Amino acid sequence: MKRHNGPKGAELAARRKAAGLTQRQLAAKAEVGRTAVQYWEAAPHLDPRGWAVERMAEALGWYIPRPVFGTDTHARGGGVLSPFTDVDAWAARQLAAYREREAQRAARRRVPCGAKTRKGTPCRNKSEPGKRRCKFHGGLSTGARTPEGIERIRDTQRRRWAKARDKSVSASTDNQAPDPAVTRDLSKAPAHARP
Repeated sequence: MKRHNGPKGAELAARRKAAGLTQRQLAAKAEVGRTAVQYWEAAPHLDPRGWAVERMAEALGWYIPRPVFGTDTHARGGGVLSPFTDVDAWAARQLAAYREREAQRAARRRVPCGAKTRKGTPCRNKSEPGKRRCKFHGGLSTGARTPEGIERIRDTQRRRWAKARDKSVSASTDNQAPDPAVTRDLSKAPAHARP
């Protein structure tokens, strides 16, 4: 698509000088700001559809033909290109980026937990990111829900506690060695300490 089919800004400056006008005089005649005149004269290409360009051209008695929409063609394909193709593509990209940002924000969102505490009041902790409950009320794990899962957790806990119990029993039997302070020979004790 041809992006610049208007005249150059230098042509506007040349026509203004040929008319014997300063930038301020042209701005006053066209009823636009002086900075608009300065901007468009420095621009590489004029936009014939621009309001300020149109007013300045009228003040100079210069007709700038407007581009006819739908006549520009693809460089490779040769098909007719809609004037809104670029805008639609840009809008689609912006919408996709917005949706992605919102999805990431929702995944990180933290809300008040609100679960019932032991006192009977609602929990005021923030939830885990992207969940409705805090770490104390199931936000980290939902736990088992099926009977098979509950039984599997029970078996695991039983094995763990049995292993811990076996370790404590073996540790207590290993520590049954006689204490020399308790089992000292009374015959060697001093006479005043004998019964």
